[in-house]
Amino acid sequence: MKVNKRNFTIGFIILIIIVAFSGSIFFPDSRTAKPEKIKGFNLVAPPQVFPLDSLQKVKEVGASWVAIVPYAFCNAQTGEITFDHQRQWWGEKPTGVKETIIMAKSLGFRIMLKPHLWVGGQGWAGDLEFESDSLWEVFEEQYTAYISTYAKIADSLNVEIYCLGTEIRKSTGSRNDFWIELISKSRSTYSGKLTYAANWDEYDQIEFWNQLDYIGIDAYFPLSEKKSPTTQELIKAWLEPKKEMKKISEKYHRPILFTEYGYESIDYNTMGHWKLSKDSLSVNFDNQKIAFRALYQTLNQEDWWVGGFIWKWHLTRNGLHRRTVKAFTPQNKPAIETITSAFKHTF
Repeated sequence: MKVNKRNFTIGFIILIIIVAFSGSIFFPDSRTAKPEKIKGFNLVAPPQVFPLDSLQKVKEVGASWVAIVPYAFCNAQTGEITFDHQRQWWGEKPTGVKETIIMAKSLGFRIMLKPHLWVGGQGWAGDLEFESDSLWEVFEEQYTAYISTYAKIADSLNVEIYCLGTEIRKSTGSRNDFWIELISKSRSTYSGKLTYAANWDEYDQIEFWNQLDYIGIDAYFPLSEKKSPTTQELIKAWLEPKKEMKKISEKYHRPILFTEYGYESIDYNTMGHWKLSKDSLSVNFDNQKIAFRALYQTLNQEDWWVGGFIWKWHLTRNGLHRRTVKAFTPQNKPAIETITSAFKHTF
């Protein structure tokens, strides 16, 4: 039988195209597969060694990541930083951090290591500011030593994400060159992914996101002045922050990671926790549950949002303890049902 070579060639090309497209339909390219969201908790650094069962309970709610939080202390007058001090809790120091990482990895958790700074006399690092360049330079030299210490630990234990700072908003606003240099030094020590945990009112002013792998946000956006807003009211309130986050993500071509997010179990819990006198407010478990539900319904389907780390999980204390019943932890509260459902079924 005589075969028309031209028709044969065209037919063969069509066959190849069909096979190629069939392969992409039935066998998705792993390079373009949608990545799993980060489902994590920030762990409260324990004062002493804790049982592995405490971490197992985190896994039971569907979490696959934990953030481990060492601390350093800053003198607001001198700029000096102290860490690995004998009076610190075990879990806040390098020895405890290493052991916690090893324990978490033995259960299959992925890790974000997230150093925090506590400022003497004022607490929150977001208000830390110095009047002179010389004091800033003292701070920056000692802060670099602090961050470099934990960068080496993170690299040696194959930590997946390292966070270079948390809510130091006066510094990120005026000392951009320092942060770019710190990122460069950290890259030479640590081979994983890098981020910075910006306060919700800081992240859109930072200029070095293109040097990092994630745009990290501590996402305590004020959403409602109401005592007990509904899910739909909160979803509507999320529209403006959601639009702005997407804009920043597209500007820097980086995904948004919530390095912290969460809600206290009290009245008015989406107003902004820094505005509230917690002692004067009533316990409100429904508010906490509704706030988490609204967040997940708002963001779960957004590709630019990669998930995050809930603030927070106590390894040695029950969430209904008298000191935590109103606090951010959702442990043993109705909100944990919403979180478990989101972690296990919709991410």
